[in-house]
Amino acid sequence: MSPQVSYIPRRLRAREVLDIRGGQGLVVRCLAGSLWITQEGDTDDVVVKAGQCFTLDRRGLALVSAPVAAATVVVERETRGAPCGAQRYAAPGRFRHAA
Repeated sequence: MSPQVSYIPRRLRAREVLDIRGGQGLVVRCLAGSLWITQEGDTDDVVVKAGQCFTLDRRGLALVSAPVAAATVVVERETRGAPCGAQRYAAPGRFRHAA
């Protein structure tokens, strides 16, 4: 997907991936289900649940997927409303073991 905005909700099937290139500053909003977001150059992944959103903060490729079940997503321009927040998860190789 180009960094063009789409205010039309898109339904992703389970394990379907939506690729967004050059989307820094775009908002990924989850309307139903949950989304897993991976961005090029970011060692953390982001999980967005229904009612949450995340602003893409990296240049390059972002992959948005519905990891378990179908989900509904909208990609839109960032607005001045409440900031988006979602849970970040460290990539598996980055976990440290307790001493």
